[in-house]
Amino acid sequence: MTDKTQSRQTVFEELVMATKVLINEGIMDTFGHISARDPDDPNGFFMASKLAPSHITVADMQRFNLDGETTDNRPSYLERYIHSEIYKVRPDVQCVLHTHSPAVLPYCFVDQPLRPVTHMGGFMGESVPVYEIRDTHGDATDLFGGSPAVCAEIAKVLGDQAVVLMARHGVVNVGDSVRQVVFRAFYLEQEAAALTAGLRIGNVKYLTPGEVVAAGKLVGAQIDRGWDHWTRRLEQAGLA
Repeated sequence: MTDKTQSRQTVFEELVMATKVLINEGIMDTFGHISARDPDDPNGFFMASKLAPSHITVADMQRFNLDGETTDNRPSYLERYIHSEIYKVRPDVQCVLHTHSPAVLPYCFVDQPLRPVTHMGGFMGESVPVYEIRDTHGDATDLFGGSPAVCAEIAKVLGDQAVVLMARHGVVNVGDSVRQVVFRAFYLEQEAAALTAGLRIGNVKYLTPGEVVAAGKLVGAQIDRGWDHWTRRLEQAGLA
């Protein structure tokens, strides 16, 4: 096996494992998907063909260019352009995840911003941006990220942050590795649930800008611990 083949195989295996972790932890549903930039060519990325996530194996990976197109004739996810348009404008991003994360979802349709409330949410920045499709495409769309034009707008709203919400639809997480994105997706779900609970109890004290930076740096160094824990849970459940 060549070095190039081995590096791609490693990415494929991480994408499959990440999908299993996200399903097992209740973050990814039937219609979620995760991708990783090609480790040997930054002008492409890998994502599984259009399958139910629980069915995905390393053999199902397709390679796409940064226009979201592939020469693989197996079915592809319509929302692949979310991934391609982000990779196109964010060379630092190595992994993109789109889900309908349950605790996060309410923040896609209320006027309450999703903001970090504990040290684990520092990566969120001071507030998570929301892409509002109605602003440019009116109020009769399907709310999907199914075209390069819409997804380029999503990437623009994401800017240099780690998370963007799609109004009345779902959430997109990005990062510099598959493991980092899984870590962020898990704790974004936790932060959303904690904020919702806190709003019911009293006045919420959010992280300050300084805490966002300092906590984000400290916690961001711990992603392997999370990965080891979640993959071990899979093994214990007989799902790895």
